[in-house]
Amino acid sequence: MKILLINPYLTYYKASIEKERPTLNEPLGLGYLASCLMKYGYEVSILDAVATGNNEMKDGDYFIFGMKKEDIKGEIKKFNPDVVGITSMYTLHAKAAHDTARFVKEVKDVPVIVGGSHASVFFSELLHDKNIDIVVIGEGEETFLDLVRHLEKGKSIKNVDGTAIKYKGKIKINKERLLIKNLDDIPFPARELMPMELYMNDWYRQRMAMRPPRANIVTSRGCTGRCPFCSIHSIWHHTWRGRSAENVVDEIEILVKKYGAKEIAFQDDNVSLDKNRMGRICDLIIKRKLNIRWCTPNGIAIWTLDEKLIDKMKKSGCYKLTFGIETACLEIQKFINKTHINLERAKEIIKYCNKKGIWTHSTFIIGFPYETREQIQQSIDYAMSTDLDMATFYMATPYPGTIMWDIYKKEGLLPPEEKILEWTTTPDTDPLNTKYLDGKEIQELRNKAHARFYADRRKKFLNPLRILRKVHSIEEFKYMLKLAGVSGTVMKELAEDKTIK
Repeated sequence: MKILLINPYLTYYKASIEKERPTLNEPLGLGYLASCLMKYGYEVSILDAVATGNNEMKDGDYFIFGMKKEDIKGEIKKFNPDVVGITSMYTLHAKAAHDTARFVKEVKDVPVIVGGSHASVFFSELLHDKNIDIVVIGEGEETFLDLVRHLEKGKSIKNVDGTAIKYKGKIKINKERLLIKNLDDIPFPARELMPMELYMNDWYRQRMAMRPPRANIVTSRGCTGRCPFCSIHSIWHHTWRGRSAENVVDEIEILVKKYGAKEIAFQDDNVSLDKNRMGRICDLIIKRKLNIRWCTPNGIAIWTLDEKLIDKMKKSGCYKLTFGIETACLEIQKFINKTHINLERAKEIIKYCNKKGIWTHSTFIIGFPYETREQIQQSIDYAMSTDLDMATFYMATPYPGTIMWDIYKKEGLLPPEEKILEWTTTPDTDPLNTKYLDGKEIQELRNKAHARFYADRRKKFLNPLRILRKVHSIEEFKYMLKLAGVSGTVMKELAEDKTIK
């Protein structure tokens, strides 16, 4: 039986993508599905319609980046699959999943299965599409394998756990499937089916990595946190499961020796929740003499770190950590369920990381539904008072499937019903109004925060002592120049933005 797994092209509503090309990332979810299917002898192919396409197209009010329709259909016809799986991770790109399902059916009438975060929340909307037959809700490996086995044997799929299906003219939601207990049982993603050289040398990684080529890895699943703005719980619930340190470093070794990776990006939602496991990963990287650099662009929980662990991280190749502090207002900490972050201790951790030569970055979120201008200013002032090298201020956005979405809906802060689709599928969409602030005010505060922060940091980096903490090699010097170029670009863009004049 032949299974084709498709990562659809990217779609943006009424937005040009001419300024900056989208970044390319390995569809690791599809890679895991493929490796599990291949383990049981199925023939699998992965079609990444983003990475293998190099086209910018217009389709009505939508701008598209990726493969052309004719090329996608050509690949489907060429592989001639018996089953097709399509990932629908983000609401922003949901239209592409529907488009791709239609392309499949135009070529061959085979079962079309859709999964991912967006699919897990909006399974009903997906199943109203005549071209989509089944939706996988939640974790996909065991469910997808179960479905393929049923379809191969001609058995009914009406009671397969972890799915929503069309049954007798209605949508039937089946029993929830239990999460996989031991993640070590899952084979490594089938990267041999992906154009790895395109991901590892993507323009963004060349721009932001210290030692490209960089490969992405996920060593755990889920997060025990209950942040109201986070949508990962539609897949992983409020649990955390980590692969063993040995299993993780085995994969890193393959990435280094087989694919030529010189840098690893841990893309976990909470890579260091188990401090002992994180320390063991570092120990094994050192023991196996894997000469890599690594970072945590998706964030690391600052409250899980201590000086001993940071020492190990640095020794094993860590050069940059991104923290998710999010807010410095105690009232907003309560709202986002992050009262466990001790703000003074966070300053100490940041200072220690800098002392050890690790670059420090933190994300902050402003404009929560009940947040005032004064509370936003607390976060901005806190960021300025820390020893952070970099800070990013995001505007709070209620994504479908999150607690925030429900709050904005209850408070009447969402766009009108007929505008919801275009709002959720527009990148850099205008921020929503909150109970106390206009969206444009929030945007202005965000831009001013960036301008103020980076103007201050550029001055601080004129201090030779600060540079000496981070720069001990030509490689590190070149990385510092990269960061200077990026911050200069940010400052230029902010200076041209009329909202901060």
